[in-house]
Amino acid sequence: MPGKDKFAGALLGTFTGDALGMPVEGWDHDIITSKYGEIRDMLEARLGRGTYTDDTELMIGVAESLIKNTGFNGPDMARALAENCDVRRGYGGGALQTLSLIKKGVEWYRAGAMVFSGGSFGNGASMRIAPVGCLYYNDPGKLIEVARGSSYITHQHPLGLAGAVLQARAVSLAVGNEQGKLDVQNFIYQLKDFIKPISDEYVHVLKQVEKLIENKEEHGEVITTLGNGVQAHKSVCTAIYAFLSNHTSFENALVCAVGLGGDTDTIGAMCGAIAGGYHGKNAIPGRWLDVLENGYRGKDHVEKLAGELWDLHKEINSR
Repeated sequence: MPGKDKFAGALLGTFTGDALGMPVEGWDHDIITSKYGEIRDMLEARLGRGTYTDDTELMIGVAESLIKNTGFNGPDMARALAENCDVRRGYGGGALQTLSLIKKGVEWYRAGAMVFSGGSFGNGASMRIAPVGCLYYNDPGKLIEVARGSSYITHQHPLGLAGAVLQARAVSLAVGNEQGKLDVQNFIYQLKDFIKPISDEYVHVLKQVEKLIENKEEHGEVITTLGNGVQAHKSVCTAIYAFLSNHTSFENALVCAVGLGGDTDTIGAMCGAIAGGYHGKNAIPGRWLDVLENGYRGKDHVEKLAGELWDLHKEINSR
């Protein structure tokens, strides 16, 4: 049975991948390779080494609201995301507009649609979803419901919603799998079977993930096939690929994710959530954990939230 260590791994893994990828956000894979080879140490970033972006800040808000309300509460989660917002963390313009509307009193389910015509299909809902994947790792039906609710605050396009659901499920499967006994093909099969009623697009991309892993393709082919952008359908499966192609090592999974270039902080954060959920906190390299920022809502706070999520999970399942 999974324990608190796996919940801590997923949340701290999000933080770690975010911090590892932030310094090279937007960089091309070839530029990263020519300058650093592989990124295996925390680099200086705009807020300092080991600092996080909006990815982790939003994840913290999701966790805080779930714990406070013993589950999903739309108005409160929207409030948490809006009140936690520190513009220095690198929020996109659309996200800032949405959170500003929420602060002004616009209903949580209306703000996103007012900013994005047809809804946003970015990966912003997916990057923050790890607490949902942990809390409901053994309840797929509830996971879908809460992942969609959490996403709906800012991302209402079907691809944005489905990306968050898929990422939450990937985290839940990782948490539920015993370390050292992962069947990659079965993991992908479960993801395809889970997301099929929701999105044919993601089923198609997951099939590409399967082929890329089977053929042991180079980074260039992975980027061309899966993408590395800010759109959910061009980054969620990329993070899943990075984990599955390096599932024996938390470190190698994140090095792969960040090395693909593009939206490196978010792909790193999503991969870190899955890899951390599978391996647990103890697999995160100490040299990475040691430099994670630890002030207000820092590393200790994130680990505390993971423990509280674990306690809430046990409470829910004992009813």
